[in-house]
Amino acid sequence: MPFDYESVLNDLLLSNSVADAIAVLQGCCEIDFVTFHLMNSVSVQMDNPFVRTTYPPEWVTFYLLNNLVASDPVLKAATVAKKAFLWSDLDLAGPELDFLSKSKDFKIGQSGYSIPYEDEIGRRSVLSLNSHLDDEAFRDFIAVKGGQLQLLAHDLHMKGVSEAFAEAGDVPHLSPREYECLKWTSLGKSYSEIAIILSLSEHTVRSYLKMARVKLDSVTLAQAVTKATQMGLI
Repeated sequence: MPFDYESVLNDLLLSNSVADAIAVLQGCCEIDFVTFHLMNSVSVQMDNPFVRTTYPPEWVTFYLLNNLVASDPVLKAATVAKKAFLWSDLDLAGPELDFLSKSKDFKIGQSGYSIPYEDEIGRRSVLSLNSHLDDEAFRDFIAVKGGQLQLLAHDLHMKGVSEAFAEAGDVPHLSPREYECLKWTSLGKSYSEIAIILSLSEHTVRSYLKMARVKLDSVTLAQAVTKATQMGLI
């Protein structure tokens, strides 16, 4: 299940939504399921949970109707974990074991890996991948690709924050290219350097950055970068 990190990152950044991005990740990893969850916290209070998943609708419906969030061992662990973890390393008992038994009935892969991420202002998310592979084979996959997946979790977090808050009307919604150009600008790249990196014309890069600046109600590009950083968009 190899994948090229730079290619996946580019496809992820260019995805129109988090749902599209996790579908890209699922395909590139040749993994069975991918889920992204932006959690409620002191910094994030949402009326509705922001969750995007490739799980079958039947399992999602059963999970919600039976309030399985209360016994979900992965979600429980992700709310306090400081680093990524394999599901097989969790110490489970009682309702949590029953949860796993129910998920098996819906053919949900039991070998999983979750990556919690918390940004500088306390917004927390978790990216989870799971598979029907046996534990040994899945551990081998994570041993090779776990580091790259953790890097991708950062970009998915930023994409999720942008989408969730844009839906709530709290922050502007940047297009994939606007986000990408602004991110490279924040890293000190010039128009011409960004054009080369993204295989675009310099004029097109300037247009994307101008639109991002307008959306962020900024007079200068530096101000737009500062605002986007403060909002957690980049």
